[in-house]
Amino acid sequence: MANTALTRKRIEQLLGECDAFDDEMSAWQAPGTELSDSAIRDVQLRYAEWLGRALAVLDEGSRGKFNQLYEGTMFKPGIKGFLSNPLAPSPLYNPAEPSALISAWQFPFKAVRESLAGQRHILAQAMSQTSSISNVLDELADYFSRLGDYIATLQRHRKPGVPAPLIDDEADLQALVDALLRLQYRDVRAEDAVSQHAGGSSRVDFLLRESGVVVETKMTRPSLKDKNVGAELLVDWGRYPRHPECKAIFALIYDPKRLLKNPAGIEEDLTDVVGGVPTRAIVVH
Repeated sequence: MANTALTRKRIEQLLGECDAFDDEMSAWQAPGTELSDSAIRDVQLRYAEWLGRALAVLDEGSRGKFNQLYEGTMFKPGIKGFLSNPLAPSPLYNPAEPSALISAWQFPFKAVRESLAGQRHILAQAMSQTSSISNVLDELADYFSRLGDYIATLQRHRKPGVPAPLIDDEADLQALVDALLRLQYRDVRAEDAVSQHAGGSSRVDFLLRESGVVVETKMTRPSLKDKNVGAELLVDWGRYPRHPECKAIFALIYDPKRLLKNPAGIEEDLTDVVGGVPTRAIVVH
């Protein structure tokens, strides 16, 4: 999948840059090191830009933890304090009576290294989660890509006088998708309300609880074609990430009468459009 592959590539780059920051900063407080203001400023700027990119690939819960490691606490200095003045002496340190318990620096790099390691761990977890979610999205895309064939087969093998399943509207589509999801996944939550968690009014059509993938269905009609389908999905997708269990979004767009002029373009446009939340959309006939 394009967007999750891109996210993994971004995280890989972020991890490499994190290691580089560790190497650079670790030398600053070493004995005999000469450190210029311009060198400090360069790392400050690069780290600030790196921090923004890192937060963009993380989910809401991870962002808070990640940013706290940057900000620090009253009892444990963070990366922010260190970068502001890495050579600030500690007011508690007495060079005449050195102690292993008291650092010579107000912001010792040892604590900063722990914070950088914490940020690296969060990014590594995001990488692992992205790979797992990518597999689920690929499974869903492959599974539902044959939905039209499935419906046609049921209609072809119906007994005389027994009506075949008809998908006349979105409610019919949701009922069929609900049944099919339960063949594949154990814990399927239908119409889980975002409002329970975020004060909104949206409902996700389905939530695959084990993976955190939200599944949304759309069925085209004369008043719901290319532009409107994308617009409706984007409005909902702006709300769904506030659901605490939403880790990715999958959209099934059913277009039995081939009303969409550019289905491939819709699939591409609805890829990787929600910051930090992988997305996937497929159009089936």
